[in-house]
Amino acid sequence: FSALFTGWEWRVDVLIVLLTLTALYLSGWLRLRRRGAKLANGWRLAAYLSGIFLLALAIMSPIDALGGQLLFMHMIQHKIVVMAAAPLLWLGNPFPIGLWALPTVARRPVASLFTHHSPFRQALTAVTQPGIAWLVFIFVYIGWHDGNLYNQALQKDWVHDIQHITFFLAAMLFWWHVVGAAPHLHKRLPAWAVVAYLLLAVPPNAIAGVAIAGTPEVIYTYYNSVPRIWGFTAIEDQMTAGAIMWIQGSEMLIQAALIVIAVNWVRAGKGQQSQSGATISDEALIAPGLEHRVLQNKWRQANADRLKHRDSVQAS
Repeated sequence: FSALFTGWEWRVDVLIVLLTLTALYLSGWLRLRRRGAKLANGWRLAAYLSGIFLLALAIMSPIDALGGQLLFMHMIQHKIVVMAAAPLLWLGNPFPIGLWALPTVARRPVASLFTHHSPFRQALTAVTQPGIAWLVFIFVYIGWHDGNLYNQALQKDWVHDIQHITFFLAAMLFWWHVVGAAPHLHKRLPAWAVVAYLLLAVPPNAIAGVAIAGTPEVIYTYYNSVPRIWGFTAIEDQMTAGAIMWIQGSEMLIQAALIVIAVNWVRAGKGQQSQSGATISDEALIAPGLEHRVLQNKWRQANADRLKHRDSVQAS
């Protein structure tokens, strides 16, 4: 078990991505914090950094190497990425905070892509509806457990990287509608719909896990060709991996649904109005927590335009 705490593989490509995402978030968070924006609070920062850490743990720690020898370690790796890192990153609300890491000359054009009348926003909204997001997640998440695809991922590094990238992107798309973080392209789902959205993912996850655990032959034949460690035979390893997917994976989805119910109940108890159906304003998108400044700038610009028009009329 000492292998779990030694031998991290510091992949340059992964480090560049994770450090860039961390630097952007920290820069935007500090900038908003100095301006007194409520968005830049401690728990969001902790959630985001925890998500980044879990991605590093899953991809660069010995968990990745052990996943090449034990299927159940590979399954744990995927659960960390899909069920833990992705929702934590969204809880940090990275889009508006990261947006504020950019200089003004870059922030405004990027933000303009997501304003209400932007064709880009309209197209992105159309292809990321909750139903589509749910189907994409299930297709990617379950599809990669096909024996041939899984063996290819274990045998070829580039296929393995594609597997991890698609797992992560599909998970981010899935959890986006659960957390309700910006950009708010869609009407926010009511609590009951979010609970249903999560619980509907339990049966396909459980069925796949049961199928893996209950198959008497080794599905992922790659594991027949590697040295066995920790006393697990290939079939015992497969049974354990299937049980993790079936029980732990389903449990994490159910726990998320219970958290949604609890949060909604607490909000209702405090007399907060539901945000169901709310969409973010252009001002909140461009300057989260500082919307009044954007409105003031718009008013000043409009007033300046009126004065300029009046002067031109008088001159003529």
